Amino acid sequence: MGKENRNKDVKTWGKRVLVYCVGLFILALGVSFSKVADLGMSPVNSIPYVLSEIFTSLSMGTWVIIVFSTYIVVQFLILGKDIQPARLLQILCTTLFGYFTDFTNALTAALLPEPTAVAASFALVYGVRLLYLFISMLLIALGILFYLTPDLISLPGEGIMQVLAQKLHLPLHKVKMAFDVTVSLVALALSLVYFREFHGIREGTVIAAFGVGKILGLYAPLQRKVNTLVFGAGMPVEE
Repeated sequence: MGKENRNKDVKTWGKRVLVYCVGLFILALGVSFSKVADLGMSPVNSIPYVLSEIFTSLSMGTWVIIVFSTYIVVQFLILGKDIQPARLLQILCTTLFGYFTDFTNALTAALLPEPTAVAASFALVYGVRLLYLFISMLLIALGILFYLTPDLISLPGEGIMQVLAQKLHLPLHKVKMAFDVTVSLVALALSLVYFREFHGIREGTVIAAFGVGKILGLYAPLQRKVNTLVFGAGMPVEE
């Protein structure tokens, strides 16, 4: 029985890691679709995107790794003596997500036509951009579902929100709102200083901020199936 249980544990861990990686890849693909849509990035990816547009010698994926690693450092500074070494594991998912972002950016650039290339009038071009944005929200919500279900390592953006909520004794959703606004304002300031226009922060940022959560709620039946796939039948599912 001991060997059987060990084999079952290894199989479960293997499925958890696989589903987690699939989730990160789908999430990166959703980010790449929003990049092509050019209606604004999601708040957590806005700073890496704007920096990659300013300092083009480094890819967006590289800036994701740099900025997200900064979030890890901030977590350790906030925690102080309550430091949790396990949080260093966020470097692994940050690096993986950065590489996935570069790969999916190259993939969408090669396969997706630019909106201006498939439509002539402003209305049609904007319609194509909205279509890409909608697909990006579907993918981002699906990626979040897959990436969170195995309950492994949080990306640093979520990690810093958890630490702030813990230290400030505030509800996580309030901290998330404050964090999203803060990083969006930083990205907006960078774009205004360098480009003299809104670049990376637009109406799509606001649409995605509300839309992804709504879509994620519609995925509840799928979440139960993914949960069963990873952990087996009879496991509770967080709504």
